[in-house]
Amino acid sequence: MLSSLLLAGLLVQAQEPRELPDTRLPAVISAEQRRIEQQRRPDALIELDLVDLARRKPLIDIAEVLSEMPGVIARPRNNGAQDTQIQIRGFGARSPFGVRGLRVEYDGIPATAADGQSQMGHLDLSAGGRVSLIRGPFAALYTNGGGYLRVDGRRDTAGNSDRVNLALGSFGQRRVGFELNAGDELRGTLSGNRYRSEGSREHSRAERTLAAARMDWEPDAASRLSLSAHHQDQPLGEDPQTLTRAEFERDRRLANPAAVLYDTRKSTRQSQLGASYTRQLEQSEWSLSVYTGERQIDQYLSVPRAAQVQPASGGGVIDLGRDYHGWSLRWSRQTELALGQAEFSAEIRDERLSEDRLGYENFVGNQLGVRGQLRRNERNDSRARDAMFRVDLDTGPDWRWSAGVRRNLTDYQSLDRYIVSGNPDDSGEYASSATLPVLGFSYRIRPEWLLHGALGRNQELPTLAELAYRSDAGTGFNTELRPARARQAELGLRYAGERVNAELTAFQVQTTDEIVVASSSGGRTSFQNATATRRRGLELSALWRFSEQWTARGIANWLDARYSVGYSRCPQPPCVGIPPVIAAGQRLPGVPARSANLVLVYQAQDDLGASLEWQAVSATPASDRNQDRVPGYAVGSLSLQWLAPPARWGQPRFTLRVDNLLDRRYSASVIVNEAFGRYFEPAPGRSLWLGVDLALPSCSP
Repeated sequence: MLSSLLLAGLLVQAQEPRELPDTRLPAVISAEQRRIEQQRRPDALIELDLVDLARRKPLIDIAEVLSEMPGVIARPRNNGAQDTQIQIRGFGARSPFGVRGLRVEYDGIPATAADGQSQMGHLDLSAGGRVSLIRGPFAALYTNGGGYLRVDGRRDTAGNSDRVNLALGSFGQRRVGFELNAGDELRGTLSGNRYRSEGSREHSRAERTLAAARMDWEPDAASRLSLSAHHQDQPLGEDPQTLTRAEFERDRRLANPAAVLYDTRKSTRQSQLGASYTRQLEQSEWSLSVYTGERQIDQYLSVPRAAQVQPASGGGVIDLGRDYHGWSLRWSRQTELALGQAEFSAEIRDERLSEDRLGYENFVGNQLGVRGQLRRNERNDSRARDAMFRVDLDTGPDWRWSAGVRRNLTDYQSLDRYIVSGNPDDSGEYASSATLPVLGFSYRIRPEWLLHGALGRNQELPTLAELAYRSDAGTGFNTELRPARARQAELGLRYAGERVNAELTAFQVQTTDEIVVASSSGGRTSFQNATATRRRGLELSALWRFSEQWTARGIANWLDARYSVGYSRCPQPPCVGIPPVIAAGQRLPGVPARSANLVLVYQAQDDLGASLEWQAVSATPASDRNQDRVPGYAVGSLSLQWLAPPARWGQPRFTLRVDNLLDRRYSASVIVNEAFGRYFEPAPGRSLWLGVDLALPSCSP
């Protein structure tokens, strides 16, 4: 159907120019409508203003932002040792740790390593800025996976006051932060905050410090130099781990007894620096970016002592040091062709990661939760090289055609430096390449209506952790693990009226060689490819400004994600006996079929506001066989804001927020295929958050 529309569109004659009405929208969907009015590109793009969100949310977790984006399921772990679970149209749902299937950039610096795994603990969302997400076929021009997420801190210091803020919340939450702005021609921003929490569950304390510096210099009207630096110091993130159904129903504040026994925890320290130079040359723009960074992780797991007796065990303590760096060169040009106005863009980038991974036993004698003997020592390197080209062509006032292609080359190498009796050499190499095309269109049916569609291919590479062990108990990399490759199609309809703005998108994704868990034994987890999966769904986003004071906006997602062909799964290496069969038609674990988010905003005056939020997620299968499900939930939140009159010492803004208004018991996240049925990670009960943000008076005379 979509292919027919693309072909038919080429044969339609251009119509007379039509003007879209002025629909100056709130930040939640204004960027998407700007693309309709100004560029009409068929990307499934959404942008959110962090300054707007920070007025009604703490913005401690990226899930607070992503929950208001269509096509996204973001599950907060409420766990300082684990990253938020994020899935885009079902991509990324398998991840037991970290973020998969999503490329993330923070101020232009990748938060996604060269092997495809993302970490997001260093993102400072409370300092303001903008978050944008591309999902669907066009995301393949920027990433291996289901989406491309950019987080850009606030850089425009003009008119911004220096600020300090303080917040207190339930469960011993405390946060203090600041933002300093300076400069005219040489503009700079320095921000930071410190957060501590006693945790909503047993054994769930956390503390972290974030800092960011940004500088922009424009030596002339055609040049701009930008610098960014980020630092994260998380000395403590206790891991309460997951619960069984019986434990969850008995007391949601419990921790896994093994977590307390082994004192499971994680500490992280990360620093990175990036620079970019942009130059305008007539109708072209060139941009060169470079970055470098380092990340150190120490994590204590609850791997039983008995499992570590096996010679092949990697121990129960992870000591991971990573160094990463890369560069990219971007070019864009606008020109007039015989067929119409065209915009060309291209990018090449080279990203590298080197890591030293050590593993230790998590006991010494009878003392548990301490660093013991060395059980793993390896050096891993990965390199990803990409080249992208895209063209957008306006063949008339109502038609836009877009096409692009990305070429990706990825190489992994692992050097095993712990070779002893019973633990042979696991060194290995792995390489992958792919060419990923995409084609799309947009057509303005009427002044308020725009139809868009796209077709494309994408892929998701296995990470270094997923390649580490073979399912046949052999040595070396799991070279039989292939990248997951998918074909995507989407068709959407957007409406931009005087008071109502909405978009409905239908999509289908067919994937071969989906990466799934094969087995877990002796502290080792191996992965394999499933035969084929199919995702199809609908996404609805809307905004309704029904008076000067009241605005409603919401999203609704429906996703049917299933194994389209059955496959057999190895119970434990070596694969012997009759393996369990995952039948065709089973739903993908961790992917809910329905979800929705609704926000009702009241703004009485410039100084007084309120919002009521409602979020619902349907029941989620927790295992490949769909034998276990985590119940769905619906929860509400209330936020009140008051901007006090200015005084000589500044102007404060107060925020009071209540989450989980009705004190519902529900599992905020799901750990799929957990061997002992520990799928449940409870959300906090009813909680309060009180914050004050003080805009300091200007120091200028």
